[in-house]
Amino acid sequence: MSELSAEVRVQVARLRNLLVDVARCGALASPLSSLPHADVEPLELQALWWLRAESLLPVNVLADRLGGMAMPRLSRLLDRLEDAGLVRRERSVRYDRRRVRVRLTDKGRALADEADSVVQERMARLLAPLGGEVRSALVDMLELWVEALGHKIRADALAANENAECEEAAPAPVEMTAGVELAASPA
Repeated sequence: MSELSAEVRVQVARLRNLLVDVARCGALASPLSSLPHADVEPLELQALWWLRAESLLPVNVLADRLGGMAMPRLSRLLDRLEDAGLVRRERSVRYDRRRVRVRLTDKGRALADEADSVVQERMARLLAPLGGEVRSALVDMLELWVEALGHKIRADALAANENAECEEAAPAPVEMTAGVELAASPA
């Protein structure tokens, strides 16, 4: 954080304090936690919610959406959801058993729809204290933030790919002999 400007450090401190204040108001809990489904855990509901939002997800993408969940834990979660008839796993490539995608069943979609309506009610209560224009401005700013985060993630991925390509294409080290630089022979 030492490389950040004083202005950014002040904004980070303000954001941290705002998040603490939001938590004190009891509004920081995930809107997906403690939904009224006694037989489905919050993390399972979260998986159903992501599948509802994105329809069909490769298992590794679902793991990322759930906070980078380890594959053995995700497999057990998907086993429980499949046993309950809420999801179906499908092979995405006929001859590669490792590539699996997950899709909601009709029963899973109904449960995810019900959970989503509860989430929307909770989010509406969070936004209700703000007036219409302020609420709209907040949502507009959050959309800009998400867009900027997406651009940063894509830029970081592009830079990582370029670095990997540069390392692969880097010439062999140049030998130095008596102060004369010799071109490296192609590998």
